[in-house]
Amino acid sequence: MNVEARNSALCYLSYRPAAELLEFAQQLAEDAIQYGVEIFIMVDDNNFNISAINTSSNVRLLQISREKCLRHNYHKAINTGGTWQYITSWDKALLYFCALNQNYSFVWFLEEDVFIPSVQAFRSLHELYSNTTDLIVPRHELNLIGSDGLWLWIMASGKFLPPWACSMANAVGFSRRMLIAMDQFVQWLGEVPFHEFFFNTLAVQLNFTIVTPTELNTIEYAKVFFYKDIREQPNNMWHPIKDFPKGRMWRTSLVNETSKHNNTFDLDNLEMLCHGNQTMTNIEQHLKDLFVRFEISKSNFSSNVRRLWRQRFSDLAEECQKRNVSQEIVSFAIKLADHAYKLPEPPVPELVRIKSTNHIRLEREINEMKQAIYQSSSNSTTVTELRKQATNLIKKLTVEIRQEIVEEEKLRKQTTTLSTLSITSSFSTTTTTTTTIRSFSIANTTISSLSSSTQVTIVMVNGQLDKVQRQHDHQMFDRVKTRMCSVGVNTEKLTTECTVGASRWSTGHSVGVVGAPLDTPSVQVGGQYTDTAHP
Repeated sequence: MNVEARNSALCYLSYRPAAELLEFAQQLAEDAIQYGVEIFIMVDDNNFNISAINTSSNVRLLQISREKCLRHNYHKAINTGGTWQYITSWDKALLYFCALNQNYSFVWFLEEDVFIPSVQAFRSLHELYSNTTDLIVPRHELNLIGSDGLWLWIMASGKFLPPWACSMANAVGFSRRMLIAMDQFVQWLGEVPFHEFFFNTLAVQLNFTIVTPTELNTIEYAKVFFYKDIREQPNNMWHPIKDFPKGRMWRTSLVNETSKHNNTFDLDNLEMLCHGNQTMTNIEQHLKDLFVRFEISKSNFSSNVRRLWRQRFSDLAEECQKRNVSQEIVSFAIKLADHAYKLPEPPVPELVRIKSTNHIRLEREINEMKQAIYQSSSNSTTVTELRKQATNLIKKLTVEIRQEIVEEEKLRKQTTTLSTLSITSSFSTTTTTTTTIRSFSIANTTISSLSSSTQVTIVMVNGQLDKVQRQHDHQMFDRVKTRMCSVGVNTEKLTTECTVGASRWSTGHSVGVVGAPLDTPSVQVGGQYTDTAHP
């Protein structure tokens, strides 16, 4: 999966690192020596004297100048509009690990207000997914036809062809081949696309492996968390937690509580419920207590044991379903399976099976433009013009693809799950969640599991695209987030109106990472790194 797998890295993104961040980074570094992860902190403020920070050699502080980022096209990663060349620690960290230092097989980027309860929580997550995954993100929201009237999707127009995808990006993990692909994309485009759709969309289009671990489902845009939340899911990452002294206190409390925990876990009571023993009172509370016990214990299990637990939960869910046990219990077993080990996101189906002559011509011209950009001097007047032409061609091909999708869906007129698209001719449609068996091979073991299928429905009205609906897995205790979008199509432009569900999960603003001053020095890495490849 990874290219030339070697050590991994974790890089915190910070304006000026707080004392508590430096302290926990040191704890991570000491623990990570045993499993080959090196710890970095990208410091955004280049006026901050990193040489005055007293850290061990296990934690490396980085600074990169604004001019260096511009020279290598790394800017605008978290810019939500305007023409100013916005540069933050996101751009600097991407430049460093995509282009300047390619010695790591897997790299984590964490904003400084992402709270990790313990070094063990990070170790467990890293070891479980980093060797088999290209992109680890909190969410994976699809925009199959490239509707640009919602959210910040207009910023993807001219950069990507459909399908598009997005996620919050406060905590993200990249394989080496993902980092290489991102650098290649940045070089032809001349900037970093907005990070919340850049990572997911690129991975989808390259058919890379994407995983959304349940440990990241507490990465939120704006939410208040309490110690009770942390202690019930101590292996999750949490965002935003900006009170760093409180975070330190929580870690200390968790250590004291962990020493008293019984880390054994069994399914006896759940199996009794599956076999028809419904005499247990307050089943919902019992299931919730069982869930918390598993969440507390799971970081003590090896990666192989976690995968075996997934198989056991999946088998139990299948058995319960055959016995016609309540859907509440079946859903709970499926939920436990995902919390033990999350399978990769299913691939997006081919949207256009029969390409028009115009489609083929535009596709060829775009590829020719990109090749010309790669072969030209960086950021010359010629390259700037080629990028502009490529952007216009991508916009034209996007319109062509939308029309082709509509025409093909008129012919299909059938409803399927995410592996295909569904069509009806009525004004409304109802999607249902079905349970299917998915399988995933790893370490010579095939893991089969019951899972609730994501469904995508496209609705045609009077020959036009009327609605696009994507319904996510519905599992007990999970927040359900759905989007229903009304889409009108004509030959020139596709416009969209969307009502977003009750929970707002993302905006175009990343908290806690700000731009660096204009006058900044060259790369500094605590005296440990000399840049020879990119002067």
